[in-house]
Amino acid sequence: MPRRKFINPFYVLLTVVGSVFALTACGYVLLLVRGNHASAVRGVSYDDSPLLTFLDRHGLALLVGELAVLAVATVLAIGTDGFWTKRAERRTELSSDGGTVRGQEGTRTQGD
Repeated sequence: MPRRKFINPFYVLLTVVGSVFALTACGYVLLLVRGNHASAVRGVSYDDSPLLTFLDRHGLALLVGELAVLAVATVLAIGTDGFWTKRAERRTELSSDGGTVRGQEGTRTQGD
């Protein structure tokens, strides 16, 4: 029977927040590039794009917040990796043993 893989929920959180951070960073770079262009050519504004207007007002705070969530999720993912691995191994043992649980008293079935 193939070994069952485990999923650490903090890895899922890292993937989602990392993707959002990448999109926010790309939007913020676009804002800066358009800002440089606007300073060279007068009359260009962000009014045509609600996203750029939002990033102009809240972009730096959003990036810092996303970095903080990424840092916390990284520490939690690394710190709980052993827990999720052991949990998956225990579930694999239970399914391969036919429902027996090994404790200090010896071996007993789950129904006992």
